Amino acid sequence: MTSLTLRCIGRRADTHDVTSWQFVAAEGTLPPVLAGQCVTLHTEIDGQPQCRAYTLSSSPQDPCWQVTIKDVGRVSHHLHQSLQVGDQIRADGPFGDFNLTALPCERPLLLSAGSGITPMWAMLRGELARRPGADIRFVHSARSPADVIFADELAALAEAHAGLRHALILEEAPAAHPWVGRLTPSMLKELAPDLLGRHVYLCGPAPYMAAVSTMLAELGLPAAQLHQESFGLPVVTSGAAPVAAVGDHFWLTLTKSGKQVKILPGQTLLAALEEAGVRINAACRAGVCGSCRCTTTGEIERQSVATLTPAELEQGVVLACSCTARGDIGLDC
Repeated sequence: MTSLTLRCIGRRADTHDVTSWQFVAAEGTLPPVLAGQCVTLHTEIDGQPQCRAYTLSSSPQDPCWQVTIKDVGRVSHHLHQSLQVGDQIRADGPFGDFNLTALPCERPLLLSAGSGITPMWAMLRGELARRPGADIRFVHSARSPADVIFADELAALAEAHAGLRHALILEEAPAAHPWVGRLTPSMLKELAPDLLGRHVYLCGPAPYMAAVSTMLAELGLPAAQLHQESFGLPVVTSGAAPVAAVGDHFWLTLTKSGKQVKILPGQTLLAALEEAGVRINAACRAGVCGSCRCTTTGEIERQSVATLTPAELEQGVVLACSCTARGDIGLDC
């Protein structure tokens, strides 16, 4: 993974709470990127280093990188308030396997909600640049027309490419809008009648991901045809049965200091540590980037093993943002 300094050359408000920034390399050239990959941006808040991973909403053919960020969370809010044209910021990346190069198919169905549109927008533009006549279905869910990111650009792209069909599912919509409410199985069957012959790429908030992945399974989509990336705790689990904790919590012991931290059943290691005031490096918070890896002892359950090797898994290495406890555990921290 490359570490480099970026220089901001543009800033644009996309919606009332979403902004896009464009970057070039402060020195040299930008490294190659695959549509849908992420970068980690490093900043400082109140004198403390902070970082977070963001999906690039630009595509490989673009001359600059673009990140599109909703004003939610401490780091994102700080960037909205402070990052201006001409500023420089350190970045690591690109990384991530959620892209049409690693997961190719002839007829993709892209499903997204909210900020989950960012990798889809990059993947869509990248695929149409490579295959202008590609048969692509794109269904995006949002609260209202004012919350749809890239709305005008998406409409223009659909106008220019006959093979692209897109639909917006809006919870609050004008009376004439055909798709109102939340995505349903009947909507999916109407918008993509050949659903079972497509590969589905899914991204959005965790509740949306869980609901839609269940819906797709009930409609008969084979698991191998579903590819997903979540903004939040990954929805893929090992299927292990829940464990009841004595006193409704377990103990997480930091082996270097001996400090003990309460961790609730289902709570991630990262959440428990941050609640106790213990800071560790964490960027994507979605089990993708690998920045929060740490070594544990005891019974744990991993919700993501992205970036971890078989040897690391054997040694007890976990991603703190997507790992939960099944008993008292130790952490090499």
